Amino acid sequence: MLSSLYLASALWTVALAANDWSKPCFSGVCRYDLPASSGKASGTLEIWGAEGAIADVTSAAGWEIIDCSPKALKQDIRLVCKKGRANDCARLFNAGAVGKVVRLPENCGRNAFGMIAEEYVPADQSIPAAFAGSLMRRDGSLPDVHALKITTDFKPKGPSRKTGGVNFAIRAANVPGASGPLDAASTLEGRSASRVFKRGFFDWVIDAIKKIAELNNFNVEKSKALPSLDVSKDLVLIDESVSCPPLAANLKVEVTAKAQAAASIGVAVTGTIVPPKVDDFAVIASLSAELDGSLDIDASVTGAADSGNVRLVDVALPGLSFPGIFEVGPSFQINAQANANLDIELGMEVDVNYKITNAQFVFPPKTNLSSGGGFHVAENTLKLSASPGVRATGSVEAHIVPVLSIGLSALGGAADAQVFLNLDASATLDLDFQASANGGVTISEVSSAAQQLDTAELAQVERLDDSIDARAVTGDASFSGCVDVGAGLNVNAGASADFFGIFNKETSVSVYSKEFDIFKKCYGGSTQKRSPSSRVFSSRYLDLPRRAPRSERPELFERKVLNLLCPAKNIPDPQTLV
Repeated sequence: MLSSLYLASALWTVALAANDWSKPCFSGVCRYDLPASSGKASGTLEIWGAEGAIADVTSAAGWEIIDCSPKALKQDIRLVCKKGRANDCARLFNAGAVGKVVRLPENCGRNAFGMIAEEYVPADQSIPAAFAGSLMRRDGSLPDVHALKITTDFKPKGPSRKTGGVNFAIRAANVPGASGPLDAASTLEGRSASRVFKRGFFDWVIDAIKKIAELNNFNVEKSKALPSLDVSKDLVLIDESVSCPPLAANLKVEVTAKAQAAASIGVAVTGTIVPPKVDDFAVIASLSAELDGSLDIDASVTGAADSGNVRLVDVALPGLSFPGIFEVGPSFQINAQANANLDIELGMEVDVNYKITNAQFVFPPKTNLSSGGGFHVAENTLKLSASPGVRATGSVEAHIVPVLSIGLSALGGAADAQVFLNLDASATLDLDFQASANGGVTISEVSSAAQQLDTAELAQVERLDDSIDARAVTGDASFSGCVDVGAGLNVNAGASADFFGIFNKETSVSVYSKEFDIFKKCYGGSTQKRSPSSRVFSSRYLDLPRRAPRSERPELFERKVLNLLCPAKNIPDPQTLV
């Protein structure tokens, strides 16, 4: 199997020389491969339509570009027909130049293709000396200089061209091997805008995504082509206090997030440049990551607080760019959130450790293309420290959420959207216990019992209480009461906006979802149990807007605490603030 994948990759890469600028694009079918300057990304853009709908102003088509910016997307270029190439140059003006999609030469604009918005004879008829010698006619005269206004606004102004629209298809990935013939024109050309036509787009996109998935380079665990991210960040999520003499309360929650990650991304797209529309689209992504997070909580509080969603890390990843036609800009983020509802004087440290192997998803959901991956719960530890005589009750829920975010921009900004893969790792604590002396206790997994889960085994895997132990008791500590520690991992994909009706904010893919009972035990003969509904795990903290703006949260915290510390002040119900 492995040898066949290597062979497939080699065939796609060498079957046709990339960007053969020696051949003109006169047949109504043009192809552009991502250049080596794109780094390790690879991919192909193919356009097709009637011969009169597509133009070529490269040297192979008989033109010499004498004035052009290499970095602009929209610009006016000056060009002149080469000696003896009048017949080829005349193709540009057949049926009029305006409205045609034009192939541009290397180093003329960032885009391989643009649209001609205007054609005119410029006042500046000067020709640089470097070109004049080769262009001069026998009678000593020079040819006329022409000018074209190039745009990536593909909505034609005025009546549509009689030659019809221009189609496009893309297959690309941020690893080598995705370039090569697409055969999109021969597969889809000539079909009417009917259900059969839509089915053809759908089948082509699925086939293209499957080919990307089969690339050996696309496997995150095996690929040597992917840059690896290594990030570490410390942040205070909550640091709030309130005083009502002689009483005072404080709550401080700090988070440390460390992550190593690598991501492979591939896209397949079909549609029309003129008029600008995407008919079908799919993105496939694979993410491997090791996430080590810890939350330190220092509390002497009666009340509740919520940090809101806080971004710890935001790192751009190498993207895929066919400027003006289709661009993909991925990034990797880590978000965190903590909320607490406590009557407590206690110090706590909670670890959240996971390993994710090839968490792959296809978005939007496509027939016969599944999402999944390997998800491993590493050793998680809870440390508690308390003063003598302290009774601690309440709950804490903390989330560390790595996000693979993929920004999409199509056809000169005709539509923009963001597709994301959320990996919401949570730790929860419910407790009701009494510390009878100074000291602390560490509650952790037995290392040999670290759980390794695969999506195919979810129904069979359960956490066993005897896989956990309590150890490292310090000082004269003794505890009575109940402690319940849980963890969760919820992996899902979604989108931020509508994208040509192919997907919208309501479209989602559930890749993996599981809650684990890390530790549940009562000490000192207590048999108190936690209500099953007292802990809620959800990815909603990332996606939904908060009910109270961040500027109001300190006030919200203060009112909730003061309500309990100073009831005589008759402070309004804090629930009215959210």
